[in-house]
Amino acid sequence: MTTNYRPSAKIIAILFSTLLALFFSGCSVVSRDVRTSAATGLNFAALKQNPGAHIDKTVILGGYILETRNLADQTRLIILQAPLDFVDEPKSRDLSRGRFILIHEGFLDPEIYEKDRKITVAGRVTGSEKTRISEHDYTLPVIRAVEIHLWKKPRQRRDLYYHDPFYDPFYDPFYPWYGPRLRYWYHPYYYR
Repeated sequence: MTTNYRPSAKIIAILFSTLLALFFSGCSVVSRDVRTSAATGLNFAALKQNPGAHIDKTVILGGYILETRNLADQTRLIILQAPLDFVDEPKSRDLSRGRFILIHEGFLDPEIYEKDRKITVAGRVTGSEKTRISEHDYTLPVIRAVEIHLWKKPRQRRDLYYHDPFYDPFYDPFYPWYGPRLRYWYHPYYYR
């Protein structure tokens, strides 16, 4: 006697969403322990509006470094916030909702943590600090770092067109068909 068992759509959806959650949680640059302790549903706009209501909550934020200042026992970074993608890499700075201050106990070299580098941080909210940007007063959330991930600099590309000095386009009967020459145009050697 054979039975044709077919799982219901609900069971398939639960299995699929569980597998997706496991896959995407493994792609994050933030450790699993910190990720599980982080506040869920807390977006940057709410944090910026009332940092005092979220003191001691762990948050995961990212953005672009604007300033790195080393003090006697800590480093202060001012970061332009940007939303994070599924691997916690900051998206475009044009999507920013503001700035925040990151405090790291110890020294961070300003030549490495330089302006415009992408950064993802996990840390605890410790309050806010008033600062002046141009002629405006702002209140910035202050985060004490638990984990920091500095993203690699994007590779600068040279001109994609590779000019062969011995190539005469008027002599080639197949000009402008570039066929096999494309491998030279996009070869990694021609990138910085």
